[in-house]
Amino acid sequence: MQPDSPEAGPQHEPTVLDGFRSLLRGRPIPIPEKQPEPAVPPKPPLRGAAPRVVRERVPFRLRAVHLRLPVALLLALMAQYSLEGRSGSIWTSIGLYLLAAGIAGWAAWSEDAPDERPGPAPGAQPKEGYRLGFLVAAAGFSLFTLLASSDNQFRLFTIVFWVAALTSVFLGLWQGDLSPRRAWRRLADWLRHPSLNLRLDSWALLVFLAFAVSAFFRFVRLADVPHEMVSDQAEKLLDVLDVLRGRYSIFFPRNIGREALQFYLAAATARILGTGVSLTTLKIGAALAGFLTLPYIYLLGRELGGRKAGLAALLLAGVAYWPNAISRVGLRFPLFPLFVAPAMFYLARGLRLRRRNDFLLCGVAIGIGLHGYSPARAIPILLAVGLGLCLLHLSARGHRWASIGWLAATVAVALVVILPLARVAVDMPDQILSGTLTRISGLEQPLPGPAWQIFFSNVRNGLRMFAWDNGSVWVIGIPGRPALDWVTGALFHLGAVIALLRYIRRRNWLDLFILISIPILQLPSTLSLAFPNENPATNRAGGALVPAFVLAGLALAALPQWARSVWGNRGRAAWTLAAAGLSLVAIATNYRLVFVEWADVTLRSAWNTSQMGEVVRGFAGSIGTYDTAHVVGYPYWVDTRLVAINAGSPGWDYAVEANALGNLATETRAQLFLINTQDTPAVETLRSLFPDGRLSLRVSPLEGKNFLVFLVPALTDLDLSATPTPEP
Repeated sequence: MQPDSPEAGPQHEPTVLDGFRSLLRGRPIPIPEKQPEPAVPPKPPLRGAAPRVVRERVPFRLRAVHLRLPVALLLALMAQYSLEGRSGSIWTSIGLYLLAAGIAGWAAWSEDAPDERPGPAPGAQPKEGYRLGFLVAAAGFSLFTLLASSDNQFRLFTIVFWVAALTSVFLGLWQGDLSPRRAWRRLADWLRHPSLNLRLDSWALLVFLAFAVSAFFRFVRLADVPHEMVSDQAEKLLDVLDVLRGRYSIFFPRNIGREALQFYLAAATARILGTGVSLTTLKIGAALAGFLTLPYIYLLGRELGGRKAGLAALLLAGVAYWPNAISRVGLRFPLFPLFVAPAMFYLARGLRLRRRNDFLLCGVAIGIGLHGYSPARAIPILLAVGLGLCLLHLSARGHRWASIGWLAATVAVALVVILPLARVAVDMPDQILSGTLTRISGLEQPLPGPAWQIFFSNVRNGLRMFAWDNGSVWVIGIPGRPALDWVTGALFHLGAVIALLRYIRRRNWLDLFILISIPILQLPSTLSLAFPNENPATNRAGGALVPAFVLAGLALAALPQWARSVWGNRGRAAWTLAAAGLSLVAIATNYRLVFVEWADVTLRSAWNTSQMGEVVRGFAGSIGTYDTAHVVGYPYWVDTRLVAINAGSPGWDYAVEANALGNLATETRAQLFLINTQDTPAVETLRSLFPDGRLSLRVSPLEGKNFLVFLVPALTDLDLSATPTPEP
C-alpha cells in the first residue's frame, strides 16, 4: 500500500508550506475539515443528585485558512510600500510580491472569501421583438443627420434630426412595453396619489459617506489645485470662446483637432454659473465628469464581487491621486474613464441578465465617449473583446446567436450617436486621424526602432505604472511615482491574483475580462510608437483606472468576507475595522499626494501667468487699456495667451517680439511691458525708446518666477507742449 493512498490511514494536517508547494505544482491539496469526535453518551446521574451541566470545550486549531489572506495582504503592503518609497532592493519587493501572489492565489483557489457577485436573472426574459416602423424611421433620420452635418457645423436641423434618429432607434429596439397610454395612466395615478418611498439603512449611509468623501476630494480647493494654467488649457478656452461667440463646430481643428463634448460642457458652465472663459470653468466640468464616473465604478465592482467590492472600489477611486489629478487639471482626460465605466457595466449586466436594453445603453456610452476624448476609440475594441470572451465560455451556450444580435443593437445605437462626427470623418479624415497617426507611425518623426519592439517595451512600461512609475508629465501627476498609492497598489495586485485564480477555478468570463481590459485600455498610451517617452501617460491610459480600482476593491472587500466565513461574526467585525483602517490610510496618503505634493509640483513647474494677469488687470483698470499691455517674447517663457485669460481678456494675445518694439514708439497712451528678468537687450531697447519709462521688479513667492515691469506714462497735451522745439 502506497503512503499516499486513501487507505494509508489518517493524514497529517497540511501546513502553509504544503499548500504553497501544491499550488506551484498545479495540484492544490484540499484542506480537510476537522473530523468530529465520536459522541460518548453521558453517564446517568445518581438518584437524588443534582444534574450536572457539561460544558464542551472545543479546541482551536490554527489552520492555513486562518492566515492565508491576511498574510498575503501584509506581504503585498510591505512590497508596495518599499517600491513607492524607493527603499531597499527592488528584488526584495518583487520577491515579497511573488510570495504574496502565491499565498493569495492559494486563498482564492481554496475560496477563503465567498463569491458574492449577483447571479443570473431568474425566470424567462421578455420576448425580443423589434418595431420595424421605428427602425425604418431611424434610418431615414440618420440619413438626414448626415446631410445636415456638412461643413463641420451643428445646425438646428442637425440636432432635430439627430435626436429623432436616436429616439427612433431606441423605440425600435427597446424591450418592454412602450405604450404611451399606459405610461400616461401610471403618471396620472401617481399625480392623484403622490408618494415617495425612501429607505435609508446602514448600507445606504455607508454608500452616501463614500460619495461625500469622494466629492470632497474632487471639488474642495478646486480653484487652487492646480493653481496655474498651461498652454493646452489656453487652446481649450479659445475653443470655448468660439462656442460662446456662436461657432458650433462638430470637431474643433485647433491644435491637431479635438472632439467637441468638453467645449459645449464648458460653454454651458460659463453661461449658467457665470464663471466666464476661465480655468475654473474647465475645472468644474472636468471634476464633475470624474465624479460621475464613480457610480458606475460601484456598479461594475458589484458585478464582479458583490456590493462590498463595489463600495470599496468607489471609495478607493474617489480619493485616489490618479483620477483626482486628471479630473482637476481641467482638460478632457476624465471623459475617457467616464464612458469606459458605464460601457463595461452595461456589457457585464447585459450578458448576465441577457437583456438587450443594457446593450442599447452600452451603445450610448460608446457613442458619447467618442465625442469626448480620442483615447475613447479603444472602448469599441474593449467591448468586442469582452463579448468574444463571453461567447467562448459555456455560460453563453444557447445564447450565442442572441449575443450577436445584442452586439448589432449596440453598434446601431453607437453609430447613431456618432453620426455628426462620422460625417466630419468622411469630409476631414486627416483632421480626425492626425493625432493618432502621428503617434503610431512615422508621420511626424521616424520610429526610433522596430515597431514591435517599441510596442512591447511600451506595454511593459505601461503595466509598471501602477506600482513603479506613472510617467514624467507633471501636469497630470507627480513624475516618477506610481499611479496608485501604496495601499491601493497592494490591493490592486492582490485583486488581480484573486480574479485570475477565480477564473481558473470557475471559468467566469468576467474575471478574465476585467484583467484583459487593462492592457486594452492602455493602448492609447502604449501605441505611442513614434514618441515612446510619452508612455506611460495617465491621461491616455485613464480608462484603465476603472478596472484597476475595481480589482483593488475586490481585494479590500475580501477581508470582511473571509473573516465572516472563517471567524464568524466577531471576526468579521474585527476585520471590517481593519479594512476601514486601510481605507483611512489610503485617504490620508492620497490627500497628501493631491493637495500637498502634486499641488506643489504644479505650482513650481508652471509659469506664474496668474500673477502677470493681475498686473495687466490693474493697469487696464487704472491708467491704461488692455490693448496697450504687452509681454515681450522670450524663449521657453510664458504663454502670452494665458496672461490675457488671467487678466480677464480671453482671446487677446499680448505677445510682442523684441525686434518689433520700435513700432510702439509712436503710441501716446500709457503702455505696460512685462519682461523676462534675463532679457537685458529688451530692457535696453525700451529705455532708449521710452526714456520716461519706469522699470521695476515684480517678486514672486516662488524661486525663478520674478519678472520685470516697464511702465510708460501717457503723452498728454501738456507733455507735448513742454517738449522743446529745435532751433532753426
